[in-house]
Amino acid sequence: MNTSKFCCLALLSIASLAGGGCATLGESEKAARELVARKTAESSSPTALVTRYSGALESFGDLLEKYRPSGKVLYVQTRGIGDATGLSHPLVGAELPGDVTEMVRSAINRVGQRVVYVPFQPDYVIAHAQQGSKIQLTQPDVLITGAITEFDRAIGSAGKGANARGVFGGGRGQTDLSWDRKSATTLSDLSLDLNLIDFSTQTMIPRVQATNTIRVLNQTYENGIDFAIYGNAFGVVSNTRYLQGRHSAIRLLVDLSVLEVLGRHTNVPYWRCIPNGKADPVVMDAIKRSYVKNDTPTKVKWLQNTLKEFGFPLAATGTLDDKTRLAIDEIAPRFNLAKPADYLDADLFAGIYVNIPLKRLPPAEAANARRLTS
Repeated sequence: MNTSKFCCLALLSIASLAGGGCATLGESEKAARELVARKTAESSSPTALVTRYSGALESFGDLLEKYRPSGKVLYVQTRGIGDATGLSHPLVGAELPGDVTEMVRSAINRVGQRVVYVPFQPDYVIAHAQQGSKIQLTQPDVLITGAITEFDRAIGSAGKGANARGVFGGGRGQTDLSWDRKSATTLSDLSLDLNLIDFSTQTMIPRVQATNTIRVLNQTYENGIDFAIYGNAFGVVSNTRYLQGRHSAIRLLVDLSVLEVLGRHTNVPYWRCIPNGKADPVVMDAIKRSYVKNDTPTKVKWLQNTLKEFGFPLAATGTLDDKTRLAIDEIAPRFNLAKPADYLDADLFAGIYVNIPLKRLPPAEAANARRLTS
């Protein structure tokens, strides 16, 4: 068999071996092209950076309007919030941002008028004061501190692969043919800690902190065909890689953690701003303790004022009358609250309080509420 026959045989073998992987190879190339096209289209003009928690922070501002009608503003300041893992250093590859303070500031400022960020720029203020400017300084109520505290790289990984190799001919006509297919998935964890300090006393506020972790995904797919004759190699390799950005992941952590810290400090049900959010036991416990401290008439007034938010035309008399009991009997099943043996139970009050409607009741529901209490 001469050299040309060996080449023909080798090329036919390549076609047969690659056939099983052609679909995957084509799909990988198609996915890569679609990804590039999509990213190119997205980057053709500047766009606002929005995370899944950006809207939650804005909704949190609306929540404060409902639960804190006094209009009191919370003034917030931050210290430098950076990287406590050391992985932001250039000598280790600068894998993480060294400072995320500006991300925290942006998240705080997104809440709205009820939460105001107070910058700390003494050099700037002193320089302007020396020029005769009169600057009125606002003292913050609370101070946010924290850092990126964990980056566990490749905490879990999985992969699979397949390969085939063939040798044809001998001597000067020997041909080597190989085919490989590999895929791998790697997971890493990033954690952020935030704490809240009372500015006037410079002490940490107990149980008002956020420690959250996000999982970063790295996926790689590879298909390769190698064809060698007389030591000369011909190869085709396809790589598709999907890597979630660490900086984007950290911004998600920042937005969620700021929401959690401010929600715990203000004792409002901030989890209602998050899709599929679950009740925070710290906030629920604070609401119950505040309620239990009151005497009986005040507890009844709190209940009556809360029920009025659902559309029940009750007066805050402080007397547990039949209209108030009927309203509680109607509301409790809506939120899967146990049938009350004690209408002044703290769990019952907290369960109703954190579900106050954020929008005006539809006419049909409001009419039904009036009929029940008439």
